[in-house]
Amino acid sequence: MDVIQAAAEAAALLPPLLPAILDGGAKDIGKTAVAATLAKGKTIWGLLSGAPASGPMIAAAQAVATNPDDAALHDALKGQIIALLATNATLLQQVAHTLNDGKAGNTVTASGAGSVAVGGSLSGSTITTNVGR
Repeated sequence: MDVIQAAAEAAALLPPLLPAILDGGAKDIGKTAVAATLAKGKTIWGLLSGAPASGPMIAAAQAVATNPDDAALHDALKGQIIALLATNATLLQQVAHTLNDGKAGNTVTASGAGSVAVGGSLSGSTITTNVGR
């Protein structure tokens, strides 16, 4: 998982959870997230907020928690997460691992007639789709 994808997924996961996470779970988020999603959000938050130089990201997260419907603040949070992950390969790996529920590897989907999906290398391979025959 690359920096942009990991940051986008983390930034999409965290906003509805931030009020509960930052308030220590004091607010009811019943309709917003299930327990497993909250646990994942708390794990990712722990990784991101504990990282060196995470101050600007924490400030952006607090702004989102205060104004959860503000798209510009969501974008700012995503930008701060990108900046943090881009400078810390170990953190990126940990966040990606958590986002993937601990599963390694690629997930690919092929849809439609003649579609081909590759999760690895096809070097030296021939692909025949038989479309239009």
